[in-house]
Amino acid sequence: MVASKNRLPRQAVDSLSTADGLDTLNIAALIYRLDAGVPLLVDANETAKRLLPVGDRFPTADPWQWLDARQYPASGREHPALLEGESQASHQWQYFHIRQNRQPLQSIKLKVSPLDAPAEGAQERHVLIAIGEIATADIAPSLLPQAQPHLYQTLGNLPMGVCVIDTEGYLRLVNRAFCRFFGYAERDLLNAHFRKLLPQQHRLAADKHHAANFPEALNQRRAVEVLLRDGSTRTVIIEDTISQDDLGRPQHIAFLVDITERRNLERRLEQKNRRLEYLATRDDLTGLHNRRFGLELLEQALERSQRYGEKVSVAMLDLDYFKEINDQYGHPVGDTILIEFGRLVRESLRSSDTFIRWGGEEFMMILPGIDRFSAQTTLNRLIERLRHHPMSTYDLHVSFSAGVGEHHHQTSKGLLEEIDQALYQAKSAGRSCVAIAPISISRPGQCCNQAFSSL
Repeated sequence: MVASKNRLPRQAVDSLSTADGLDTLNIAALIYRLDAGVPLLVDANETAKRLLPVGDRFPTADPWQWLDARQYPASGREHPALLEGESQASHQWQYFHIRQNRQPLQSIKLKVSPLDAPAEGAQERHVLIAIGEIATADIAPSLLPQAQPHLYQTLGNLPMGVCVIDTEGYLRLVNRAFCRFFGYAERDLLNAHFRKLLPQQHRLAADKHHAANFPEALNQRRAVEVLLRDGSTRTVIIEDTISQDDLGRPQHIAFLVDITERRNLERRLEQKNRRLEYLATRDDLTGLHNRRFGLELLEQALERSQRYGEKVSVAMLDLDYFKEINDQYGHPVGDTILIEFGRLVRESLRSSDTFIRWGGEEFMMILPGIDRFSAQTTLNRLIERLRHHPMSTYDLHVSFSAGVGEHHHQTSKGLLEEIDQALYQAKSAGRSCVAIAPISISRPGQCCNQAFSSL
């Protein structure tokens, strides 16, 4: 009792002899300081320290959870130390319960007495709680508190998990299926906060949801991830409503249905659908758009060009002597070349450009907003960059030949035929160069001269 005497007013110090004297009667005594209505444990006699392990360090917060006679949480204004403010309660024995970590629930009988006379405007006061009886609470074998027998009859044997949660978030009722699903005994769940059953990352949001849904919300249905005793998680559908307890206070009644397997199946189907969607538009090796989707993108680009009169150039690229690479180094090395080539080209293009794997070692490029000569310049820069960029573990240098065309009211088929002819010319000229397809003029059968470049 030495640690806190110097912190107490004279009247409280004089009353400590009473608290110590209660040791001879085997009565535990706790001394609380009420600071602006907030109770803080500042001392305890030897009997209290023996029967209620509180340690020797004061002041401290309560090392246990207070519950009232009906085993409802007695926190905030319901704390027993605040009973001294009620004229009748301060002269009567009251019944409470306390729960300590990993200890059985205990039932206690107590009386609260002021230690100092209230002074006008004082923010700090002291009270003594004398505990006359301490006994292990009789936990009934029934799953639900007998204070609500109608709920026990209705919910106790349901095959689905059911719980009742009070306004502060504490579990007031759990049935067999609920306990079995989470892997806990009933005594581990009753009077525990529902946060115990949620993964850490979901607890704050769940607290806010709980506080926002009293007392108006009814018949809500939502999917929630929950935490089992063994540390695993499951997904449940919670369908809840709000009722009232025997004292007319609102409470949640929540019904749980495990949908983990269904949700896992849905996720697998979503992954497969995303994979199928990816394969429908992408080349599996390089991650570039594939030929089928590339044709759709080409049609869209030509349609915009026709409608808005904007320029668009299209190029076809073919890696030079790629068959010799596969024959000499093997197809895995060839695949590596294709992947690295695709990545290098994408890094060199604008975000508005599109690069497509047309098939094998052939690629198509859609370049909106520029004419065929600017497109030729872009491709020449790529050829030059490749000369200084060895690929694969063999440090191979590769090059490409390319044909470039510009849209002037042709169909996509016609444009591709023109580009294919230009690509043939580039290969015939010795490869590692870019040829430009001729552009048809107004009179059929006549065309502009072909432009050609080589590095």
